[in-house]
Amino acid sequence: MKRFPLLLLAITSSLTGFSSDINVDSANFYFKKAINFSSHQKVWEADKSFIKALKFNPENKEIRIEYGNYLVNQRKFFVAIEQFGKVLESDINDLTALQKMAEISLLLRRWNDVIIYSKKIYGQNKDGETAYMLAKSYYELENYGLAKQYLNETLLAEPTNITAVTLLGKVLIELSDYKQAVAVYNKTLQLNPNNKQLIYELGLLHYTLGNQKEAVKYFELAAEKGFKTDLNYSENLGLALLSFDVERGVKVLNTVLENKPGNPEILFQVAQAYFKTEKFEAAANTYLKIFENDPSHTRALFMTGVAYQKMGDKNKGVAYCEQAIRLDPTLAQFRSAQPTF
Repeated sequence: MKRFPLLLLAITSSLTGFSSDINVDSANFYFKKAINFSSHQKVWEADKSFIKALKFNPENKEIRIEYGNYLVNQRKFFVAIEQFGKVLESDINDLTALQKMAEISLLLRRWNDVIIYSKKIYGQNKDGETAYMLAKSYYELENYGLAKQYLNETLLAEPTNITAVTLLGKVLIELSDYKQAVAVYNKTLQLNPNNKQLIYELGLLHYTLGNQKEAVKYFELAAEKGFKTDLNYSENLGLALLSFDVERGVKVLNTVLENKPGNPEILFQVAQAYFKTEKFEAAANTYLKIFENDPSHTRALFMTGVAYQKMGDKNKGVAYCEQAIRLDPTLAQFRSAQPTF
């Protein structure tokens, strides 16, 4: 009888040791409960069941990955990272875990981490989705050369990937390859002809290339598609119009000047347009207005003088030019050249 307590102690110790071993049946039981609770949005019960399932079988990758997915859906990203990280500890090349780690890193804008995980995936499976994640990360890190490389690889796998084509256009702009960017944007519009943002950006590209009539065409088309015609839009439209339709361009820019009265950059462009179309009186008045608003704008004062000389009033024109040169001696080099800046 005296040995009975020792027997109980031995049995208790044996059971305690058994509970820490892998128990597949118990793990599967709680795993199924976790899936069921998760599908019915019972968050607390699902979380508790996943933890119990892993307690009984911590080496089960399927449970950890499913628990990680559940945590991502709950936006508990850092706890999810722990689960996928555990899978990678046992198998560094597990594609599912690597993919999830790359996706979470993308959501968290951890671009270097996205590259690390995506390169491991790409070494096993050169798919378009992974190539795009690499391209996006390199773009955000301002490594435009590698971004371009992976975008081209994305489009080899997925030629109609609008997001990739659009990003390639942005990369080409950063690389100052504007003509190629126009070709890429045109391709994108063939895939998505109603994308008002793309249409507007194509207008900006043509504006940069000096194709002002094309720029206006795309600006107006973007507006027809519903692009927001705010002050920035009107300013770009008006500046593009100035090169071939001064009257209309000035009319559009006047609506901008109502909200940006005396804006020297806009007024100077208006004055330049008047000058180039030989409307010298309007040019002189606009140049002078710029200088009166901003006495440091000596270029405008000098051009006031040039405009008066073009009108035949040489004495008044020379007086304005000499006044500008006294304020800014560097303008003396333009005495005979009569620049239009």
